[in-house]
Amino acid sequence: MNEREKGDFSMAKDPICGMEVDPKRPAANIEYRGQTYYFCSEACKEAFSKNPEKYPKKKGRWSRFLEKMVSAGQEEFKGQTPSCHKK
Repeated sequence: MNEREKGDFSMAKDPICGMEVDPKRPAANIEYRGQTYYFCSEACKEAFSKNPEKYPKKKGRWSRFLEKMVSAGQEEFKGQTPSCHKK
C-alpha cells in the first residue's frame, strides 16, 4: 500500500506556478511570516523572494480555471517542460 492509499500523503502547492510539491522533498523552500512555502524549482523560489506579497493571495476565477485545466490532464504541455523548470 502506498502513502496515498494510506491517506497520510499530503502535497504542498508551489505559490508561483501551482505545481504540486512533496513537502518532504521540495526543490526549494522558504519561511515567510511564520509559514513555510515549498517550490518546484529554485526559479520559482527566486520569483517569490523578489515580491512575496504578490503570491499568497486568494485564488481568483482565472487561477481556478487554470488549475482545472492542469488537473484535467497536461495535454496542453505535450511533454514540454514548464518554463519555470527551464534553466
